[in-house]
Amino acid sequence: MRRNWTKPEVRLALALYLRLEFGKFHKGNREVKALAAVVDRTPSAVALKLGNLAALDDSLPQGGMSNASATDRIVWQEFLQTPETIIDASLPVHLNTSGFGFADNATAWKSRTGNDVSAPTTARRGQQFFRDMILTGYQNRCALTEVNDPRLLNASHIVGWADAPKLRLNPTNGLCLNTLHDRAFDRHLITFDEDYQMQVASDVPWDARKSLEKVDSRRLTMPTRFLPNQTFLEQHRRRFYNRLLE
Repeated sequence: MRRNWTKPEVRLALALYLRLEFGKFHKGNREVKALAAVVDRTPSAVALKLGNLAALDDSLPQGGMSNASATDRIVWQEFLQTPETIIDASLPVHLNTSGFGFADNATAWKSRTGNDVSAPTTARRGQQFFRDMILTGYQNRCALTEVNDPRLLNASHIVGWADAPKLRLNPTNGLCLNTLHDRAFDRHLITFDEDYQMQVASDVPWDARKSLEKVDSRRLTMPTRFLPNQTFLEQHRRRFYNRLLE
């Protein structure tokens, strides 16, 4: 008898969908196999579920199969409204670099979800998941320079982590930038206009400006899904211009 997917299972599938490039939704993928083992389904069934979720993703130029279930739609809307539900629902199973596994302890789990926790130092819950999601959307390339070494890339929050807790895991609140431009963006030394063109603050010294302007294009390369939200960019621009008036 066919077994329907439960909401927790769909949330796990969505967590994988958000971290996996569209062309990797197949039964031979290592992470697809790992999730299949967790939810006691075949890799083919998991691959099909990922395709069904893609059908709900209007940030894609084309969706997947059109037979997404009512549960799929509910979970997708939950994610759009409250992104951290995807991670919270995955306890005690979580994604890691070697596939799915069980959290060793509460601290290990909490380090992957959406709030600050106390460890030897304060850790940001969900930061790694956000990074995986953003870098996947940008195909592991800086949106300005095409740098493609993940060690030199950051998932930059448009509206800062401390400024809007509810936006911390929102995929439209992220850009993939190299470490230099990430630091400049975080400190409001650069911003992006309504056409996604980079603007450099007038008080940036000439030598630093030359380094910042060594880009393939001043216009951001768009991700394959979840375009940067212009409302969030407008908030960043206001901080950029207000800083110059201080």
